[in-house]
Amino acid sequence: MRILAINPWIVDFAAYDFWLKPYGFLVILQFLMERGIKIDFIDCLDKKENRDNFGRGKYYSVVIEKPAVLKNIPRYFKRYGIEEEIFREKIKNKKPDIILITSSMTYWYQGVERAARIVKEYFPEKPIVLGGTYPTLLPRHAKENIPSDYNFSSLEIKKFFKSIFNITFNPSRFYNTLPIYENFYQSIDYVVLRTTWGCPFNCSYCAIRSLQRGFYEVSSQTIFDYILNYHTHKGIKDFVFYDDALFYRKDHAKDILRNIVKSRIQVRFHTPNALHIRFLDEELAYLIKKAGFINPHFGLETLNEKLQKTWQNKVNKDDLLKGIKLLKKAGFKNGEFCFYLLLGYPNQDLKELRKDIETLHSEGARISLAEFSPTPKTKIFNNYRTILKEPLLHNNSIFTFFPHSKLKEFWDIKNYVRQLNKRWESTTS
Repeated sequence: MRILAINPWIVDFAAYDFWLKPYGFLVILQFLMERGIKIDFIDCLDKKENRDNFGRGKYYSVVIEKPAVLKNIPRYFKRYGIEEEIFREKIKNKKPDIILITSSMTYWYQGVERAARIVKEYFPEKPIVLGGTYPTLLPRHAKENIPSDYNFSSLEIKKFFKSIFNITFNPSRFYNTLPIYENFYQSIDYVVLRTTWGCPFNCSYCAIRSLQRGFYEVSSQTIFDYILNYHTHKGIKDFVFYDDALFYRKDHAKDILRNIVKSRIQVRFHTPNALHIRFLDEELAYLIKKAGFINPHFGLETLNEKLQKTWQNKVNKDDLLKGIKLLKKAGFKNGEFCFYLLLGYPNQDLKELRKDIETLHSEGARISLAEFSPTPKTKIFNNYRTILKEPLLHNNSIFTFFPHSKLKEFWDIKNYVRQLNKRWESTTS
């Protein structure tokens, strides 16, 4: 059997490669490849205009027509990634038995739709299977808008392997599968990996529990060998943890990091999905410093105690201050660690947000504003589902819950955070 596997374009007002790879999709493809199935993989996002020192970069893009529902947004709407002509050139001589298309953000569905319609032009008789975040969170919308033959939720992975490929799903083997990137890309700037799958929390704004059930560890020795191989034989310096709860099983994380430190390899680790400050202890703080964590990002969202308890109560101010002390004791200087704060959730008090920003800055932290996206199958989303039927309104760039007259305040806050973070740059350079 031969598969044509596609990671579609992003269509949005803004997109940047912050170590963005379709990791779960690549694991599925690697798992299938190891069972004798041939894979032709096309990543529509595999084109950047530039790269920074950590492998990130600006995607190539073209301006496209804005959807009617977004006409009043005074920004260019773009398709990010390879040109459509290049995509057509890549697929025209393929001979697939089946086409797999993955998906990510619900409000990027137009990129999924475009890829599927083009594929149908070339292979009208071949079945298209759609999976990923979009059909998991919005199955009805996906069924009505994407010309696919089969749609699968992320929670139906056992059914997916059995019904499409007649493969018995073995969770242990699957979750211990790591993608061999050279099977899919001609070159790579960084390596994305997971040491665990799943999250023990169920935050009001996060849909992870609707996308992944259970909690699985990848063998710590497997992880270390994987990192060592890519660094030693491929020259990769930047490794990106996609874990949703990297520190939840501390002993597991420590095993991996002890091996890294003992090996003395010079690598850099990045944590875009955020770490849990509550699980930090003195040894773990020391290990992440010695192992090479660059600007480790921790989840906080807000310092409002009432909201913390309502959303999940996974962190409080005492946890925050204790964690910062541990980071500094381990050798992290002011401006060398970061906390996420949410921007743009319903009824947010922006004055309170400024106070949170100033508190974090006074403690030596950098601040990263995570723009709120209303995500289906979350508690917050369900409170506003009647006004969020169109997935394009889930876009975190448009701040759906606030009038346009309020947006200047958002930009003022974002600029304020940039200025504060630059102060640390001047003291650490």
